[in-house]
Amino acid sequence: MGKLVMAYWDCPFCGSQGIRGDVMTCPSCGRARGDVKFYMKDHAEGQTREQGDTADIEYVDEEKAKYINRNPDWYCSFCNSLNSDNAQFCSNCGASRESSESNYFDMLKKKEAREANRVEGPQPVQAQSQAQAAPRSKRPLILLLVVVAALVLLFTYMNGNKTSGDLNVSALSWQRDIQIEENIQYSESGWTLPDTAELTEQKTELHHFDSVLDHYEDVEVQRSRRVIDHYETYYTYNDLGNGMYEQEEHERPVYETEYYTETVQQPVYVQVPRYATKYYYTIWRWTPTRVASASGSDHNAAWPEPELGENERAGDRAEAYFFTVQDKKQQSAVYRLAESDWLNVNVGDSLYITSKRTGADAFISDKDGNRIADVVRVQ
Repeated sequence: MGKLVMAYWDCPFCGSQGIRGDVMTCPSCGRARGDVKFYMKDHAEGQTREQGDTADIEYVDEEKAKYINRNPDWYCSFCNSLNSDNAQFCSNCGASRESSESNYFDMLKKKEAREANRVEGPQPVQAQSQAQAAPRSKRPLILLLVVVAALVLLFTYMNGNKTSGDLNVSALSWQRDIQIEENIQYSESGWTLPDTAELTEQKTELHHFDSVLDHYEDVEVQRSRRVIDHYETYYTYNDLGNGMYEQEEHERPVYETEYYTETVQQPVYVQVPRYATKYYYTIWRWTPTRVASASGSDHNAAWPEPELGENERAGDRAEAYFFTVQDKKQQSAVYRLAESDWLNVNVGDSLYITSKRTGADAFISDKDGNRIADVVRVQ
């Protein structure tokens, strides 16, 4: 058994505090010890103490402790007094112990249950205070909802369509390009020979290195491990329910890091060269070298007719069709569209162009914003 430690209690009747646990009646008002909770001074419930950190604890004299019963006090059902486990009759009202079934710990459980019900019960004053505070607590939420709604409206507006009318076509233009390629001979090398290449030389050359295991060698490496250095003592305290606490002694291991060397075998690799046949060759490739272009400002779009040299050919083709519009303020904009739609646009035409308010996704429309032809603004 561990050492006994003096507990204390506060009188629930007169408010006197720090009464020793072996005192059965309040020295201030004379009331018998009722439904009190024992405690240790300067010690929180469940707290541990290290060895040497027990100077402020009041231990019960060991000789006196031999005669102290370690069972909890019993709780008188008639006068709510706590009595020693040795007593057969209540020291306050004289009632027999046989008529009382609860002890100190049962009393604590019932008291905690009553306090929990009191907290969960109706609290009209607090409820009224919360009701009055409710409008203030909702203001940030209302403000947030207003901001979100404004952002949604702004997003919807910016992604809505805007139709521009009274636009006059002031100019048409087109451009067609043909990439001219020249067949050029290149000198190249590689580890494979293309089908159309003409071999000029081949050599055995270094292709790469392979890592090959050669042997193992012993190497000393430093390791570490956690080992127990010593044990340290600490104490916990159990409420006996009779005005005393019992000190329990425990031990916990204290670890340190231990370093040691260990011999291990590590593989040693060597770099082995690998050789292969490398081919040197010439090869003819069609290479873009110039562009032949044609352009105009009418509907008579035509492809350029370039003069091709002996080793030249016509390659990829590209075409683009544009029209320019002016508004009432004489501000111009240039749009690009497909040839089939461009042929239906003439200088002097009045038309409508609809787009997002951000300027994206433009198209020629009627006055009601119905799509006629897609366009891309380029200027």
